[in-house]
Amino acid sequence: MKKQVSLIDFGAGNLHSVYKALKFIDVDAEITKDIGVIEKSDAVVFPGVGAFGAVMSAIKKNNLQDVIIKSARGLKPFLGICVGMQVLFEDSEENLEEKGLGIFKGKVVRFKKAKTIPHIGWNDSNGKKYYFVHSYYVIPEDKNIIYAETEYDGENFTSVIKKDNLLAVQFHPEKSGDAGLELLKEFFV
Repeated sequence: MKKQVSLIDFGAGNLHSVYKALKFIDVDAEITKDIGVIEKSDAVVFPGVGAFGAVMSAIKKNNLQDVIIKSARGLKPFLGICVGMQVLFEDSEENLEEKGLGIFKGKVVRFKKAKTIPHIGWNDSNGKKYYFVHSYYVIPEDKNIIYAETEYDGENFTSVIKKDNLLAVQFHPEKSGDAGLELLKEFFV
């Protein structure tokens, strides 16, 4: 029996490209903001494209903060993508007024050394090439959750965190070709 995967619809983001990637690897995925559906699903994806503050405002507007926190801390697989990874932390330099979900202690910071921001394009993470589009990255207090780091223009940053059933990535697996599809398969199938 296939896992039922909920893609959290907070009103923005890259939902449809993630949905298509999951369907391509034969995952039963549903785009939803229905809290009951999310709670009953076998796995959760929190995709994200956008600004930290705008995403947090949308999460609150749709009353999704509790179900995201519960899902991320729970026993089912949870995948955060890009800003969907960043909002799992306490706060961000991108918007100092809007706090994150606080699932992990740490902060989100802007690249300091890079000549070109945002970081757009292919880069290495754990020996595979993935597609990145971001200006900010997470700095976890708990270094044990860092699963992979990536170097961009002389600056190392956390590109993957993992704790229990939670995986969060700064890159976009849905835009990363075979490597991204392989990551999604390993996580959901």
